[in-house]
Amino acid sequence: MNRKWSPNWLVLFTMCLLITALTMFAVTVKDQLGLKKCVYGDGEYGVGQTISGEPNCYCNEKGVVVCEPEAGEDNTLEVSEYINDGLKFSSKFLNFLDVQSPFVSVRFSEVTSTQEGLRVVVERLSMCNKDGELPPQIGYYMFSDSEIYLTTSTNLLAGSYGKECMVSNVFLIDTDVHISKIYYKAEDMEVYMADICIFEGKVYNIGDAFVGENGEVVVCE
Repeated sequence: MNRKWSPNWLVLFTMCLLITALTMFAVTVKDQLGLKKCVYGDGEYGVGQTISGEPNCYCNEKGVVVCEPEAGEDNTLEVSEYINDGLKFSSKFLNFLDVQSPFVSVRFSEVTSTQEGLRVVVERLSMCNKDGELPPQIGYYMFSDSEIYLTTSTNLLAGSYGKECMVSNVFLIDTDVHISKIYYKAEDMEVYMADICIFEGKVYNIGDAFVGENGEVVVCE
């Protein structure tokens, strides 16, 4: 008796599904490992790297060069006016955000005049990874007469940063300019002013006491 061979369509279908799943898995792993690169000009850049000569542009996780938008024409705080010469800047993780507790997205925790210059500590809302590690951050400042504006730039594309957290940014600026007001410009363009008192070029926080012009003790309120 002759036997007629017929393919097992169920086995073939299962093999096709397996090959498709393995292909998708390989592509996903490649993306997660950051294997994609960007080619810009004569250079090649990895994910999260800033493009040479273009400080506002970097390589994203899709292998595409993206640039942060410039401030609008009606915004008096242009990015190009900010510098970091003579600035010592550092960042520190404070805690993850507890949505059940009240919080302030930006606050000045310390403003002091030191021998090294003006020291300002800004606590603000940012993004971290699950281990409390911060994305790359850069600090800048700008003078406008006797007023000073502080700001930060955060590169969230350098890794997986999906948890809201509070961070502490320390600005230590080597300057002898007599400051009258201090502002922080958040990355959403909101501007915050520090509640401080300034007397004879020295900065005092709310609650600090100092001797005024008539020899009287004055409390900064």
